[in-house]
Amino acid sequence: MFEEIKNFYRISDAIATAGQPTPEQFHDIKQEGFDVVINLARHDSPDAIEDEAAIVEGLNLDYVHIPVDFTAPALSDLKRFFATMDRYRFNNIFVHCACNWRVSAFIFLYQTVRCDVPVATSVRDLHAVWQPDETWLAFIDSILKHYNIDA
Repeated sequence: MFEEIKNFYRISDAIATAGQPTPEQFHDIKQEGFDVVINLARHDSPDAIEDEAAIVEGLNLDYVHIPVDFTAPALSDLKRFFATMDRYRFNNIFVHCACNWRVSAFIFLYQTVRCDVPVATSVRDLHAVWQPDETWLAFIDSILKHYNIDA
C-alpha cells in the first residue's frame, strides 16, 4: 500500500516520508498507525490537495503545514520543523512534500542536528530519496555550519 505513495521512504518505525499522497492514501496512513501528518509543500506545489488539512484532521490525525519554498528554503522553516518534530517525538509521524525532496533534506538535518546522528549515517536516508541540487546543497551546508557540524 505505501509503495504506491510517491517516493515513500521509511526512516524508522515511527517516521515515514513521501511525496504528495492522494486523498485516499491518507486513509492508509491512518490505518498504518500514524498520528501526525506534517506537510512541507506549498499550496501551489504539484498535486497539492486544497483541503488536505480537513481530510487529515477528519481522520483524527494531527496536521501541521510548514510551507517551504523549494527554491529558497529558510532557517526559520527548519526551526519550525524541528520544533514540530520535537513536539511529536513520541508519536508516529508521516512527513511529506510534493516529491519527498524538501522532506528528505529536513529529515537529514533533523537527524544530524537534533538527534546527533552522524552525517555519514543520516546522509544515507537523504540519498536514498534524492541527490540535492545546488540550492539545497548550499542550504544544507549553511545549516551544518550554523550548528557547528562538520560534514
